[in-house]
Amino acid sequence: MFPTPEPPHSPGVTLVDVDELVLEQLLSLAQRDASPDEVAPPLGGPGWNPERTAWFRNYHREAAAGLDGAAGEKSWAVFSAGHAAGSVRLKRVAPAGVPTAETGIWLGRTYRSRGIGSAALTLVLEHARRAGLSRVTARTLAGNRAARQLLASAGCRLTPDDDGTVLAVVDL
Repeated sequence: MFPTPEPPHSPGVTLVDVDELVLEQLLSLAQRDASPDEVAPPLGGPGWNPERTAWFRNYHREAAAGLDGAAGEKSWAVFSAGHAAGSVRLKRVAPAGVPTAETGIWLGRTYRSRGIGSAALTLVLEHARRAGLSRVTARTLAGNRAARQLLASAGCRLTPDDDGTVLAVVDL
């Protein structure tokens, strides 16, 4: 009997709760395989400095409480084939009348363009549905073609803004 090959758009992706061990795996991945500007605000100057590193740890620790926690946010590590590949999040936002969350994702450079982002977005949208959300939004730069394609493939409506960004909205 031969093993069944994995479908091209199902790269063994899982979302993993961020505990201290997973947090250190994510930080290591971010420091070696992502630009600091992709995963942390510009704190303390360029590069992975102590301020950005502290922010990264604190952010994931606060988001561990989930959508109903004080931060109103949940982050997961994106794992592919048993390895940390990046992170994805949901954060409650409060537009009038529609239970909504914003999502965001980053992947290490070596994990991009392999279907991992698409699989992770599908999983996070399922989490949003189970949490009773009706809408998920995201924002990306107008020049980020890969992110725009990823969001469109998940059924998002894309609307360019005057500030050089694109708003993506999907109703669940």
